[in-house]
Amino acid sequence: MVDIHTHILPGLDDGSRSLEESVDMAVIAAENGLNHIVASSHGNCFPYSMEEYWEQFRNLQSELRNRQIPVTLYPGMEIYLDEDAQELLEKQELLSINNTRNLLVEFPMEEESQNICRRIAEIQKMEYTIILAHPERYVSVQREPELAYYLEEEGCVLQINAESLLGKFGTAEKRVSRQMLRDGIVGVIATDAHDSVYRKPSVRRVREHLSKYYPSQLIHLWLSENPSRILKGYPILDAKRDRIKEYKE
Repeated sequence: MVDIHTHILPGLDDGSRSLEESVDMAVIAAENGLNHIVASSHGNCFPYSMEEYWEQFRNLQSELRNRQIPVTLYPGMEIYLDEDAQELLEKQELLSINNTRNLLVEFPMEEESQNICRRIAEIQKMEYTIILAHPERYVSVQREPELAYYLEEEGCVLQINAESLLGKFGTAEKRVSRQMLRDGIVGVIATDAHDSVYRKPSVRRVREHLSKYYPSQLIHLWLSENPSRILKGYPILDAKRDRIKEYKE
């Protein structure tokens, strides 16, 4: 399986605090069957340089090889889509996912819906595909669920957090993420892991939960096929509404 959203690189953002914790996160990921991980540190809201990113990336990659941990890292950033993001992209000071035209982006949790739509449209004009991180956590989506449906129709890939489905972030996030799954607009499920204890790169419980309601083909699509396609720069496959079983809770 593939996880396109983790904060596994140490000391760059609010994710892993040390190399040893990053190794622990990789061990947990491997135990969960997540053998391909995007090291998507927050891109433009923490004061580190591209050189520092690549140094930490290479150090962790080397450590995983030396310890024979079966996890492959891929470059990327979770980009804070503010007014400066376009200029930083043009200057190549932010990373796409694995050097593709796919961008993992986020907004402030209370960002207004019109700002979300406007900024996404501006970046799409640069011929990037937007992977919208955890839409279920945005207050505007919780208040106006149709915003998520509009963005998906406009070509955004919606990436929900695995633990949102289990209520980790709150009841609103749980409700919205499950509704988006039921309606077939979710493209990817990722962990958004930040550490090895509280926000781990773990999908075991989520897979068990999903297996009660959805066919294995869809679970594979969300956790493996589509994130793998994103890594390669290919279009994702749609979770067609008529392929989803009734979600009985």
